Amino acid sequence: QMKFGKRIRAEACKAWEDFYLDYKGLKNILKPIMTEDDSSPIEDEEIEDTFMAALMKEIDKVDNFFKTTENELYAEFRNLCEQASRAPLEIEPPVQCQTLEKLMLALEESPAGNLIKEFLSFSTKVDNMRKFVMTNTLAVVKITKKHDKHSPRQLQWETVQAVHRRHFYNSSLFGSLITDTEVFAAQMMSRLTKTAPSAENYSCPICLGILCNPVVLSCGHRFCMKCVSAASYFCQTSCPVCRKEQILDMETIKVDTLLSHFLDRYFPEGQSGVQQCRACAARRLGDPLGLGSS
Repeated sequence: QMKFGKRIRAEACKAWEDFYLDYKGLKNILKPIMTEDDSSPIEDEEIEDTFMAALMKEIDKVDNFFKTTENELYAEFRNLCEQASRAPLEIEPPVQCQTLEKLMLALEESPAGNLIKEFLSFSTKVDNMRKFVMTNTLAVVKITKKHDKHSPRQLQWETVQAVHRRHFYNSSLFGSLITDTEVFAAQMMSRLTKTAPSAENYSCPICLGILCNPVVLSCGHRFCMKCVSAASYFCQTSCPVCRKEQILDMETIKVDTLLSHFLDRYFPEGQSGVQQCRACAARRLGDPLGLGSS
């Protein structure tokens, strides 16, 4: 099995490799206290201070790079949306393809084909950034676990909690970007092939109905506003699907407008053939608690 340090280097996006957590460097700082006898951990105050300072510097590096790249990605996405609004995407007869990759080949050298090519490149960057967040979060968990194994001073819980408060871990903006990228792809497919998006891709994991007033968490999972509000009311502090730690603050959670407009267009009430969110439908029918008749 590949060691974690080598795994980071192997899986890192080459253009960003200098901005990943320096797992090997942090491990080297710990070497003087890494003994074979784990029953007698060694505490060296100078090494502890050096390690903690280096670890926080690495976390800062990851966080700052994420913030900069997130802004760049959103600017690039807005530019793609502007191009899509001008590009001739209504083609007759419609192109019969199942994926954007095949559509790009079928429409090669056309404005639509060039837009798809640019979008696929952008989509790869978004996916790489998602992996960047996961890899660096795991790197913090791994290196603090290694530290705690060899030192009486336990750092993992406190450090992981600090990471959970960092922008790169809990950015709702990036969670929305993941969803907006998916919506953009679905809209292009629909316009070019004259086929409707699949309703099952836009259902709420809690009520199982089509999303209503959709909100997107930092992990990218989507819920009806009413459903995630209920989770917040019962003091849930993690995503109901993946359990990633979240700040479910209804003062800051906002409806994803692009996804909401997409759902209104393709899944209008009563026409999707899929059960609507019970709570949201009840509000429209004058049953604000969503209890229905017994």
